[in-house]
Amino acid sequence: MALILLFSCDDPYQDKHFQAYEEYPSSTYLDARQEDFSKWIEILHRADLYNALNQASETFTLFVPDNDAVDAFYKKNGISSAEELGQDFARELVKYHVINAEISQKTFLMGGKLTTPTISEDYLTVSFDESEGSEGGLNAIYLNSEARVTELANVTTNGLVYVLNAVLTPLTQTLYDRLEENAGYSIFREAVDKTGWKKRLDSPYDTVYSDLGRVSYLKKNFTLFAVTNEIFAQEGISDLNALISRLGASTDYTSDQNALRNYIGYHLTSLSNYREDLFPFDDLRDSTIIWTTQAVDGVFSTNSVGGSHYINYSKSSSSGISLVEGKTDIQAKNGIIHEVDHYMPVWSPDPMTVIWDLCEYADVAAVVNTYGAANDLGDCYQKYQTAEHQISLQGDEITSYTWKQYSTASASSWKPLGYMLTKANTGTTVNTYKAYKNDMLIVNLGYMGSVSMQTPVLLKGKYQVMLYYACAGSLSDFINGGSKCQFTMDDQTSEVYVYNGAKASVGIYSMAVFNEIEFDNTAARTMKLVLMDSRATSHTSYRLQLDYIKFIPVTD
Repeated sequence: MALILLFSCDDPYQDKHFQAYEEYPSSTYLDARQEDFSKWIEILHRADLYNALNQASETFTLFVPDNDAVDAFYKKNGISSAEELGQDFARELVKYHVINAEISQKTFLMGGKLTTPTISEDYLTVSFDESEGSEGGLNAIYLNSEARVTELANVTTNGLVYVLNAVLTPLTQTLYDRLEENAGYSIFREAVDKTGWKKRLDSPYDTVYSDLGRVSYLKKNFTLFAVTNEIFAQEGISDLNALISRLGASTDYTSDQNALRNYIGYHLTSLSNYREDLFPFDDLRDSTIIWTTQAVDGVFSTNSVGGSHYINYSKSSSSGISLVEGKTDIQAKNGIIHEVDHYMPVWSPDPMTVIWDLCEYADVAAVVNTYGAANDLGDCYQKYQTAEHQISLQGDEITSYTWKQYSTASASSWKPLGYMLTKANTGTTVNTYKAYKNDMLIVNLGYMGSVSMQTPVLLKGKYQVMLYYACAGSLSDFINGGSKCQFTMDDQTSEVYVYNGAKASVGIYSMAVFNEIEFDNTAARTMKLVLMDSRATSHTSYRLQLDYIKFIPVTD
């Protein structure tokens, strides 16, 4: 209800009366401190949200800039009053400063990203100034590294109020807005326009229509590797036409096979990948990760070589592409931008080991993070929790899996097709299973039930295919002889017995699905899994908990 009210155009509680308490509801509390908050109250009225934040039936946490902070905000933006903000901007500004839940002082002072989003569906972060000149204490607590918190958790009848010495800057720009506002990206941005990528980069949401006509909206994030005009100039590329010529692109710019469209797609990956996500390496050893892009069959690598980090490192030339210092982790409403120091053409690395997390899909991440927001877990995708969570992957929003379900044991507590968030015991930083990326795919579709999914782009060559899965005590009935399953890739089929030889204890185990399989071109493939154990229908504990698949190059 609160979300509906805050998104509506008019204040639905205008002229309504609220029950009086010894303390005040949130907006009235601010009104009682006019000397501190009169300017923010004007913004609440301009946004038509003053009375909405007084609801006795809802709980809010407000982050409220004081009058000096609002005056500084006005001066910075060349205005003098709330009236000049415009109602739409005033609403977005207020929504960025409100959480529809109570964030206790104890939780707030734990620091880091708050696990409940604002009404604008953004996450705020709490940090502490630990520099040598910091006064410490209350003078060292910051929200979004932008506003110092001057008062903590003032109690109202419907929530808490934190006071700030600055107005927070709402995260309203999309990835496309970030490109458009920087003249140094003009060639890259023109290529985005020409190839039809603008629509994807300018919208934080995908619209999903079910077979029954139900409409839902999923937030979709991307990571964008941007190239500046200066970097293009180093390659002799002075404008968009020069880039088109360099790539040898035809004029059908919106075709998936067009070289210019694929060039832009090659600079895009699904999900928000910060610098630390791209390079999660132990610098004491050389390592490589393969990333699937939005280009047709396009991949790039991130590499750690001799303690330095690169994109698409070439052993033959002993060189690679680097991220530009100070120009990484640039946030947008729908993702992250990193600047690169090369124009980064589409590149084909040699075959190398690829690890495929079976839950590594943008729609899965969106559904899991929506669940996290509703359950005070925050952006919880691939992040272990204090308890295990099962999240269904059978909704209309999920299109990455094609599945067929037959009857399963009626008393089973396991999702037919689900995402498991693992847990870590108190004081530990590794999930109890030691699962890769803290998650697993649950498959419990009954005898002859099946699920199909697309792999990452795999480079041409021969591979051994290894399955990594979880076992536990409740699966002890299956470890002697295993549970028969059929895997199919590229019309090649293998029947294996999952759990055979595993131990009836929590942990990750492995087995070969294909000892050798050859791919004659570089592309994503489709993998299909069929459950061929009759106990998949009758046993209440039956399920597969699939962690990841590893493709290991085979050399002749």
